[in-house]
Amino acid sequence: MAKKGRFRGARHAPKRLEGEFMAMAKTLSEDPGVLRPKCAGGCRKCHFDGTFSDIAKLERFKGSAEALNKVAQRDGDDIVKAYAGTISIYAAGTVPCLASVKLAGEDVPFILRGRVGNDKLIGMQYYDDPQKRLLLYNSLAKKKKLHLYSLNDELVCSDRPNMPKDYLLDLFYETPYDLGDDSVDCRHVSDGTLVIRILSLKEEVRICSDCAKDVSTLQYLISRLVAIDPLDDFEVSVEHRYHASKDGNADKITDDVLKQYAVGKITDRGILDLILRGKKKDLTSSGVSAYMIDKKHYGSDLNAFINDLKGTDKEKEVLKAYLSKNSKAVILKSDRMSEALSSLWKDGAKDILIIASSEEVVNKMGDLSKLFPSQAIEDAVVGQMSLSIAAKIPEMKRLGPIGKLADRFARSMKAGGAALLIKDIEFASLKDSCSKAVARAFILSSKIDHKFSWKWNSEEESLAQFLRPFVDRLISAEGKDYVDAMELLLTASGSGERV
Repeated sequence: MAKKGRFRGARHAPKRLEGEFMAMAKTLSEDPGVLRPKCAGGCRKCHFDGTFSDIAKLERFKGSAEALNKVAQRDGDDIVKAYAGTISIYAAGTVPCLASVKLAGEDVPFILRGRVGNDKLIGMQYYDDPQKRLLLYNSLAKKKKLHLYSLNDELVCSDRPNMPKDYLLDLFYETPYDLGDDSVDCRHVSDGTLVIRILSLKEEVRICSDCAKDVSTLQYLISRLVAIDPLDDFEVSVEHRYHASKDGNADKITDDVLKQYAVGKITDRGILDLILRGKKKDLTSSGVSAYMIDKKHYGSDLNAFINDLKGTDKEKEVLKAYLSKNSKAVILKSDRMSEALSSLWKDGAKDILIIASSEEVVNKMGDLSKLFPSQAIEDAVVGQMSLSIAAKIPEMKRLGPIGKLADRFARSMKAGGAALLIKDIEFASLKDSCSKAVARAFILSSKIDHKFSWKWNSEEESLAQFLRPFVDRLISAEGKDYVDAMELLLTASGSGERV
C-alpha cells in the first residue's frame, strides 16, 4: 500500500516532464471518468457519487485556471480539490515548477496546486500508476471501510473483501516466482508448503520449501490493496509432514509473526524454516511413533516403514524390535538402514545392541558412540554366538600358533559362518606354509567362493586337500570330541604341536 513520502523543494520542469504532465492534465480534464474505481461490491449507494458529482460541476470552469485554482484552495473533498488543481495547468497552458517527494527510494516529481495534501496530488497526477494512484483514495477508502484493489489497468472497489483474480495474478507476477501461466501453485511435494489462502477468491498461493525465496509473497499481495485491515482476506499457513498422522497437517501463521511477514521482515523461506524446524523438533521429542522416508509419511505403520528400508534381515529385525518397544519419530532423507540406525544411535545404541545380542556382550563392546551402527550390530550378533559356542567348546590354553589359528577359524565358522571366516582369514597372520595350508583347508571345508589376497603354492594346496577332512571334523565337533579333533588336525599338519 502506497505511503506518504518526504517532501523535496520545487524545481523547474524539464521539457520532457512538462509534456508528460500537460498530457496527463489534458486527459483528466477531458475524461474525469478514468479516475472512478470500478464497482465490485454491494453498496446501496456508491461512496464516490458525491465526489464525482462535484467533479462534474467543474465542467463550466475548465477553461479558467484561476477559477479551478480557487476550487483547489477552498474547503471540501480532497479528491475534487486535487482534480481542480491538476487540470488547472491544462487550462493555463503551462506547467509550473515541480516539487518532488521520495517514495520507496524513488524521487517522484509532481505539481503543487491548491490547499490539499501532497499525497492526493501525487495520486491524482499518477492516476495511471497502479501503486501511486492509491494515495488519492487511501483516506476515503478507510473512512468508508472499503477495499480498493489497484490492478495494472484499473482500480476496483468493494464494500467487503472481494479480490479480483486479475489482481492476484498481477501482483504474483511481480514476485520472483515463475510457476507458468496463471499458476500460483508450484505443485511440488516437499517437507513443507507455504499456503496463502485468499478467502474471497477461494484461491491458494502454494510455494514449497524447495522453491521458497527470500521475499514475502504476502507483502506483494497487499502492496496495492487499501483497507482498514489489509490482512482480513488472507489466511497464511504452513503445511508440513512433521506430525504423527500421515493425513497431513497445517499450522496457521498469526499475530506478530504474520505482521512481520506482511511487511517483509520475515520472508517465504524464513516462515518455512521457522515452522519446519520447530515442528520437527517438537515431533522428535513428542514420544509418539511416526515414520517418514523422504516425502513418504507412514504414520505409525512400523511394518510398512521397515519393509521399505534397505538393510539386512537382521538389521530390520533388530530395528523393528527396538521401535516396537520405544515410541520414536524417525525422519529420514533416504531409505538406507544406516541412516535409520544412526538417527537413533545416540540415545538407543545400547538397547539396540542388547536386542541383537545380550547385555553381557554389549558390556564388552566399549564406547558404543564410536561404533558404526551396522557393524556394531554384526559384531554383537557374532559376540552372542561366540558366547553360545564357548559353552560347547572347551578352552585349550596350551595351544601353539597353528592350534590357536585352527581354533580361531573353527569358532569363527561356528559363530558367523562363511562371512566371518572370510574376514578372519583375510586379516590373519599366515607366516609359514603350514599356517597357510590350514587356512586353505578351512576355505575348502566351508566351500567358500571368494577371491582372497593370500596366494597358495602347489605344496600348500596339496597339504590343504589332505587336511580338509580333519577340518570338517573339527568344525562339527563339540565338547571332548572337539579336543580329539584338534589333536588329530595338529598331528596331520606336521606342526609338532599338541593340545
